[in-house]
Amino acid sequence: MLPEWDRKYSINNEKLDSQHQKLFELAAKVEEISDRPIYQVELKKLVAEFFSYIKVHFQDEEAYMAEIKYPYLEEHRLMHKQITKSMIKLIQSIKSTNDLKEKLYLVVNSWLIEHIIQHDMMIEHWRQSTQVKNTSDTFEEEPQKPKKFSYQCQCEGKIHKVPYDIHLKMQYSKVQFKYKECSSNLIQCKEKTEI
Repeated sequence: MLPEWDRKYSINNEKLDSQHQKLFELAAKVEEISDRPIYQVELKKLVAEFFSYIKVHFQDEEAYMAEIKYPYLEEHRLMHKQITKSMIKLIQSIKSTNDLKEKLYLVVNSWLIEHIIQHDMMIEHWRQSTQVKNTSDTFEEEPQKPKKFSYQCQCEGKIHKVPYDIHLKMQYSKVQFKYKECSSNLIQCKEKTEI
C-alpha cells in the first residue's frame, strides 16, 4: 500500500507541498485502479494527468532549489529526467490496459513516492541545516547532520556509511565506488538508511 500525504513530508514550501499532496492523490488513484477493471480511455486520462502534472511540478521544484542554492540541484534534475523518461517509456511500451496499470503502479511507487519521501525531503533537511540561530547579540550556525546511506561490500557484515553526494553519484550517474580493502563494488542496503 502506498503511503498517504502527511505533514512529515513537508519541505516547508506551500506551493511544492501542495503539489506533493496532489501527486500523492494521483498515486492513490493509480493504486485504486490497479485492483479493478478499467477502460483504456480512463487509464490514458490518468496517465496524461500524471505526466503533465509532474512536468510542471519538476519545473517548480527545480526553480525553488536554484533559489535556495541547493547543492545537489543537478543530481536532482537528473532524477527528474529519469522519472520523466520512465513515464515516456511506459506510455510507449503499452501492450494492454492491464500491462499499463501494472507498469504505472511500479513507476508511481518506486520512482515518484520514493523520490518525494527520500530525495525531496533532503531539500528541506539541507535548507534547515543552513539556517542560522540568532539571539540578541550572538548567532550560532546550526550543525549540519547529513543523511548517510548504508552500503555493503563483499566483506561479511561490513556496512559502510556513505554521504548523500556519493550516494547520488552511485545511483543516478552510475558511478561505481569500491571498498579499498576488498576492492568490491558497494551495494546499497535499502533498509539501513539513516539521518
